[in-house]
Amino acid sequence: MVEPGADERYITLRALLGVGGGSTVTLIRSGTGELILVDTGFDREWDRSEENLRRNAESLRGALRSVGLTPDDVDAVFLTHHHLDHTGNIHLFTSAKWLGPKPLESRIRGLRGVGDREEISPDVKVVYTPGHVAAHASLLVDAALSGEVWGFTTVARARVAVAGDAVISESWFRSGEIYSLNRDFYSREEARRSSLTLARMAEIVIPGHGLPFITGPFRHNGALAGNGLQ
Repeated sequence: MVEPGADERYITLRALLGVGGGSTVTLIRSGTGELILVDTGFDREWDRSEENLRRNAESLRGALRSVGLTPDDVDAVFLTHHHLDHTGNIHLFTSAKWLGPKPLESRIRGLRGVGDREEISPDVKVVYTPGHVAAHASLLVDAALSGEVWGFTTVARARVAVAGDAVISESWFRSGEIYSLNRDFYSREEARRSSLTLARMAEIVIPGHGLPFITGPFRHNGALAGNGLQ
């Protein structure tokens, strides 16, 4: 993993090492059972060949198959911003609503813009998080996270921020550095404010690249709840 870098050598080294850099893709099951996919990922975004398009599509289809789903089962896709590593597989979701921050309506045909602090489903709220680019939004989810701990099924209730590139990764967040290597980078001050806002609002952050991480305590229950993340 090549993490935080200060200049364009970071991008060059990543390409030389074959580190693709496709975004995190998060599946949310809302309180009403609606399936919402956040970003669609796209590895090696500089490679527009048919082979790479096919490989990316099959990778995402395979991830959905692993939880018993197909792209047609997804009710809505929320795009945090327009970069190809987050949007490159959007064409797979012809049956879903395409949602994102309002300025994306002019960039992505068929997408419906959603306002800041608007709910797109029960317990799933949009939060505008500019900085990485001007038009960027994250989702804040009141979630029930289920899993096996020491042989017992348990549930943790938590506020989860699905951050997109408002938080690139845990290592970028912990370092205090701001990733500003994209040519359309908007504002260092806004980027710092957005990442800290999400960290204050959520106990768990799912960054745009890399594994989720904990920012604060969260509550445990003894039984499964109806909404949450997969």
